[in-house]
Amino acid sequence: MPKKENLTSSDSDSENEKKLKAKLRKDQSRKRKSEPEVQNSGKRSNVPTPEVGGNSNEKIHLGKMKFIDVRTFKDKILIDIREHYQKDGEIKPGKKGISLSTEQWEKLKMSMEEVDSRIQQF
Repeated sequence: MPKKENLTSSDSDSENEKKLKAKLRKDQSRKRKSEPEVQNSGKRSNVPTPEVGGNSNEKIHLGKMKFIDVRTFKDKILIDIREHYQKDGEIKPGKKGISLSTEQWEKLKMSMEEVDSRIQQF
């Protein structure tokens, strides 16, 4: 039986999303006005950059066919961290990955110091 999603959200969540959407639009506007950036930080790579999709100018390459993309789905902003694969000379998103809401992204960013601390313990 399919599960029903809870479609209600708190006012603070929607306010955060509105602020993030406005910031993304502002950043994208600045990027379009500035000079074009060199892909992959100027380093040569055998991996072609995936096609531009959604409302971003370029996916962020993490290495080993993993990319970050900021996109919208059903009017929600998602931060997509995903493995990609190459087929017929094109880079395509795979099944392995995660899409974070803006709220989840903020929680992840706030927990970075704790994660770094735990990594240092190994």
